[in-house]
Amino acid sequence: MLESATQRLSNTDGAIEVFDTNTLMTNSALGRTNALTNLRIVLDGGLWIEASWYRVTSLEGAGMPLAQRSAGCRLHVLFEEEIEQIRSVELDGRLQWVRVGPDLCDVPRLYETVDFFYDADEPARPMAGRAVWLHDYLRDTHAGDLHSFDGERLVFAMLGMTEASYGFVSGVAASAYSDDSFE
Repeated sequence: MLESATQRLSNTDGAIEVFDTNTLMTNSALGRTNALTNLRIVLDGGLWIEASWYRVTSLEGAGMPLAQRSAGCRLHVLFEEEIEQIRSVELDGRLQWVRVGPDLCDVPRLYETVDFFYDADEPARPMAGRAVWLHDYLRDTHAGDLHSFDGERLVFAMLGMTEASYGFVSGVAASAYSDDSFE
């Protein structure tokens, strides 16, 4: 018997892809036999969920049926004005986005990038300190690659935050972690 599973992928455009086999061999919401559901969650002018599915079809002479991907529908969950009121978003009980300054930050993307690049010899820092360290590290180590207009935007995308959110984080880090004493 097959175990049901959910696989989450984070795309370079910030969208979250979820492949779900929990609906294996049941009828989908759109009325067809469904082998796999593909949900794409996007923050773009609001919160959108793009639902597609793999419907099972049979081909004559084939030993195994082919599940073809069918484009489903695009659901507008929240308007942009509503997104501005959100402090955080959880997906399946895991924190996905949290408000950092004016915008939402992609928390798993930030942590994945920090885990990938962070130097173990660096002192342990909270999120703001790590984000600033990582920004500077990426900018300094990839300076030749980042001279283009999109170079700095690429660094912010790797951090999972906007330039405005990074400005907020770097201001917090500068004031909270300065070497000044309070005498």
